Amino acid sequence: MDRTLYITLLACSATVLFLYLLFLILSPLLAAIVWAGAIGTVTYPLYKKLLARCHERENVAATLMTIAVILAIVVPLLGLVFILSREAALAYQYLEHLSSGTSGLTLKSILNHPMALSWWEKLSSLTGSFDLELDEILLTTIKEAIANIFNYSTGIVTNLLGFLFRLSLMVIILFFIYRDGTYFLRRFWLVVSIRETIKSSISETVNRVLGAVMFGVILTCMVQGALGGLGFLVAGLPSPFLFGTLMAITAPIPFIGTALIWLPGAIYLLMHGEMLHGILLIAWGVLVVSAIDNIIRPLFISGKAKMPFLLIVFGVLGGFLAFGLAGLVLGPVVLSMILIFFEASRGALAPADQSSQ
Repeated sequence: MDRTLYITLLACSATVLFLYLLFLILSPLLAAIVWAGAIGTVTYPLYKKLLARCHERENVAATLMTIAVILAIVVPLLGLVFILSREAALAYQYLEHLSSGTSGLTLKSILNHPMALSWWEKLSSLTGSFDLELDEILLTTIKEAIANIFNYSTGIVTNLLGFLFRLSLMVIILFFIYRDGTYFLRRFWLVVSIRETIKSSISETVNRVLGAVMFGVILTCMVQGALGGLGFLVAGLPSPFLFGTLMAITAPIPFIGTALIWLPGAIYLLMHGEMLHGILLIAWGVLVVSAIDNIIRPLFISGKAKMPFLLIVFGVLGGFLAFGLAGLVLGPVVLSMILIFFEASRGALAPADQSSQ
């Protein structure tokens, strides 16, 4: 084998191995790194202004900016975690009583209520030819919902120490992003040997997409909170503005999200005989409040990120399924960078195609 080829293959193999080991080391900390990077990138212009006011003292400016992020995001988030753990436990108890019948309100009594019986009979007649046991299906679904809420609420408590560790790690990373972000970025571009036009395109696109993702997530939460508060208002529940605000805060939580707020409200209505309002609130929560984020979040992000809507849908949903909440940021960013390299490769190949003609 040619010595040059042998050295090249050895270097490539070593590079792939080291990248794989680096991924194994950083993957447990991926969420903290991604959110610190997203928050740091979006708020970096504010840090530059603060740095100028601090007479270019980087440690002072980075400390003040990190404290501001802690007060604006981390402290409310910690309070939210404790509130949600209590709300999730209450929701679990309500659903457990509903399923077992110990509360005096069973699933059968709800279905036999005059307001629900006519709709249930129509649905049963439509599905009768398929030999579906709707009672069993509905009961199984409720029990699965109980299990999910219980697992989520207990998971918050059992993983609280790990959550606090990742949150602390995110704050530490954020400090160094503010203080040393420009230095590390400059060193990174010295190692990566690509054209200056591609470098500037990548930097501009990442900043734009990160800003669009944060904008889309916040705006989607506000829309879901407004729709949830409207549902509480129509259903006659107290404090629709307060509960709408809580739904806006809980909206980004995977799988459960706004259901932590509107589901106990719907069960409260059912347990107090407000059958129509309770059933309508459940339908509104499932079909509108909880489902609309899959439509409007990619729509908001695609408009501000200046990327195709379908690409944003794939990035948001695929990133979320692959990496959890961090995937909401990571998915669109990765796809946007792939799109940049695709466009650059097409541009590099264009002269060769033309010369061959």
